[in-house]
Amino acid sequence: MKFCLITYGCKLNQTDSEIMRALLLNNRFEESSISEADFIVINTCGVVEKTEIKILKKAEELKKSGKKIILTGCLPAISLKECLRIGDAVLGTSNLDLIVKAAKTVLKNKKFKAIENQKIDKALFVKKIQPDSKNFSAVVAIAEGCLGNCTYCASKLARKKLQSFASKNILKEIKRNLELGFKEIQLTSQDLVIYGLDRGKYLLPDLMGKISEIKGDFRVKLGMMNPGQAKKIFDALLEQLASEKFYKFLHLPIQSGSNKVLKQMKRGYQVEDFLFLAKKFKKKFPKGILATDVIVGHPSETEEDFKKTVMVIKKIKPEVLHIFKYSRRKNTEDFSLPDYPDRIKKERSRILTKIFQDYNLKNNKKFLKTKQNILIIQKNKVGFLARNDFGRAIVLKNGETGLKAKVEIIDYHWNYLIGKII
Repeated sequence: MKFCLITYGCKLNQTDSEIMRALLLNNRFEESSISEADFIVINTCGVVEKTEIKILKKAEELKKSGKKIILTGCLPAISLKECLRIGDAVLGTSNLDLIVKAAKTVLKNKKFKAIENQKIDKALFVKKIQPDSKNFSAVVAIAEGCLGNCTYCASKLARKKLQSFASKNILKEIKRNLELGFKEIQLTSQDLVIYGLDRGKYLLPDLMGKISEIKGDFRVKLGMMNPGQAKKIFDALLEQLASEKFYKFLHLPIQSGSNKVLKQMKRGYQVEDFLFLAKKFKKKFPKGILATDVIVGHPSETEEDFKKTVMVIKKIKPEVLHIFKYSRRKNTEDFSLPDYPDRIKKERSRILTKIFQDYNLKNNKKFLKTKQNILIIQKNKVGFLARNDFGRAIVLKNGETGLKAKVEIIDYHWNYLIGKII
């Protein structure tokens, strides 16, 4: 029997999909296109309402075309009623080990549901991924869930409390990926820095140290970290980040430049904490890449609060800026708050985007005619995506995935550099 797997959302969802793919393939199911599939697994995302509507519409269309639908991911925990209405089977994020049972059940024209929270070490699962001409980057999840209480977040409804995966299993997965030929490892979780706290200790620096000891020529990119937690072990983090195995890349979401809004969001830190960490990171790695996230249009964000966010972004000038328009999510603390009209959110997003594009374009111009050591990791629509030693994105017209080379920067856009192998 044939299946098609559709994935929405974050890198955690990507790793979950690879687990389900491997389990299905190991049980003699065959992967195919949508048109040829006997059943379709849709790994859903529930971060914003717009995405939920899009996913459920797609699922309903496929259902009406005669396909059996298995819904997994975050939506079953956020919109269970809708998922049960549309899906022939519904699986929670911690029930992926039941994907084969779910598939066999729906193929017998029976319903299947498993949404109970259970602890499984997902690093134990052997995924069937291989580097190919299009991709030499592998995503490795080190934990699931978080310790935060963010008032706007629906992901915690699905991913629940923190569960750190065993370091021995994580290291095995990394080594396995490297043996397969992958050249880049992306470490991911909802909050990377709290890895180990469910066992009573911050263990990320220790894990990074063990990864640095792995033999081979590869690079590691770290995922998102909450500034409030990161400040508690920041010196140890920077010490490990100095290893040649790690890109000098740090993702610290500020979310707002207003302490009042951060308090309302229950983010657990203040703007000053973020500024301190950003300054310390740049002092240690002047050419390092700082990434951050901002939510515009939160119900508690006044015009004055937004101006404070603008001031912080202008001051820090992060190399990567993800801008999200606030989205009300069911069962979150902020759901009952009055929402801003979409036009206000769009305008604030537009203002920040323009600021970001303008300063990044000027900054990228400075790289013209410079020489950069790069690793080519992906083939995409515009050519090849590479990163330099700091994790800066460089696009090449010609190249080969997995290749390390030296390039000259011959042009630039606001969000990436353009290089040529020399």
